[in-house]
Amino acid sequence: MEEEYIENLTYNEKLAFVKIFCKMIKADGNVDSDEIAFLKKIASRYGIDNNTVVSIIKNNSQIDPLKEARAITNRTNALELVKELCVLANINDDLHDAELDMIIDIAHLLNVEDDKVILINRWVLDSMILNRTGRIIMEKNNG
Repeated sequence: MEEEYIENLTYNEKLAFVKIFCKMIKADGNVDSDEIAFLKKIASRYGIDNNTVVSIIKNNSQIDPLKEARAITNRTNALELVKELCVLANINDDLHDAELDMIIDIAHLLNVEDDKVILINRWVLDSMILNRTGRIIMEKNNG
């Protein structure tokens, strides 16, 4: 997925993204290894050190994702947050109701229309399918 948006995020917005992702990981009650890998990878891409990520994870119960989302004031960044949340929610091939509720609540707070959320999620799913298909074709792994 495209990553140019990261350059436009302030450090506080990057922290807000990571805190929201951390909350999303625990939304369904199951923490999947793919979700933890996503969190580590994206925190690294955002330039957030491991100690900060560990602190965020430890204080997960105190995170209010809607409060954190208020730090995102730019529409482009709001759309990117919704996209990344869709990636995270679908990473383990099991979109849980709690994850979907969280995406919708954040999207509404950020004035992202329901139709746009549906389109973004479809794009994310299509991209994942194409990526898996490409890996199979190129004999990288079994999917």
